[in-house]
Amino acid sequence: MANTFAPNGFAQYIGTGATPSYEQVSAAISSSNTTNIFLNDPVVQATNATGIGTGYITQAYGPVTLTVAATAITSNATTGALTVTFTAATASSGNLPTSPNSWAPPVGAYMTISGSTMSSGNLNGTFQITSSTTTTAVCANAGVTINGTSTASGTVTVYVPIMGVFAGCKYLSTTQKTIIPQRYWGGSDANGDVQAYVITDPNAQFIVQTANSNTTATAVGLSNVGQNIAFNYTNYGGSQTNGNTSNGNSTFFADQYSLIANSGAGAVSNSFLPFRIISLANYVPGITSPLASINGNDSTTAYNKIVVGFNNSMQRGLAGI
Repeated sequence: MANTFAPNGFAQYIGTGATPSYEQVSAAISSSNTTNIFLNDPVVQATNATGIGTGYITQAYGPVTLTVAATAITSNATTGALTVTFTAATASSGNLPTSPNSWAPPVGAYMTISGSTMSSGNLNGTFQITSSTTTTAVCANAGVTINGTSTASGTVTVYVPIMGVFAGCKYLSTTQKTIIPQRYWGGSDANGDVQAYVITDPNAQFIVQTANSNTTATAVGLSNVGQNIAFNYTNYGGSQTNGNTSNGNSTFFADQYSLIANSGAGAVSNSFLPFRIISLANYVPGITSPLASINGNDSTTAYNKIVVGFNNSMQRGLAGI
């Protein structure tokens, strides 16, 4: 049976712990954070305007492309440092935080540069951000051996490690005058910080539906197992919203467009994506799965479901190809 597009985020499949909590940890959402966080959303550490963690979490977002002028990358061969100055930042999925702080590249995130040029050589590669502002990203330990300024910036992308997957919250409601549990954070109504629950188990696995944000989706197949994948909520040709406020569920899907075959930077960029494809959901080798008639379980058609684990997360080292 052909699958239909009906994503609900990254639903816990298995983990080291036991149901229903698995290895969840308690985290905090700032009551001034107006960005919704839905059940089964990936989340990241919230940062301030200098890229430093605030201790809070917020909804995760996809790889961020920086708008960089041709001469806006500089390097210091003496110190091995690299600095990128940018004028805008665009996330491939989700929403960059604007509340309570404007977005700055998070310290500890990875930045890839491809296609840059200098008068001699280039500054292409992957570097870890050590400090930042809302207009600069500095990699003090870049190890560059070229001293100078770029003549073409190429493509500059920031990959932020995720903390985990959101599993609900509770808070003191200003309208109901009592502590209420919620499947999702709606961006308001809390008196004080929000207590959130996040699945961080490094061995956790999640079932998620696939789709394509850039072109017509096809089945994500066995050839993609072992690759890494990002997420999105806007399917090609659709006008989906970020999350479902009626039931509190995430509307994120695993984005086929982020796979190696579709990436301009190829395997280099794929290495830093948040999730790794472990298997196809309910796939049975050699026969048709008895669950193939249930939406998402037909592994031969578009919008099939896959099983993923953490790749670029705060709790583990990268497992890129």
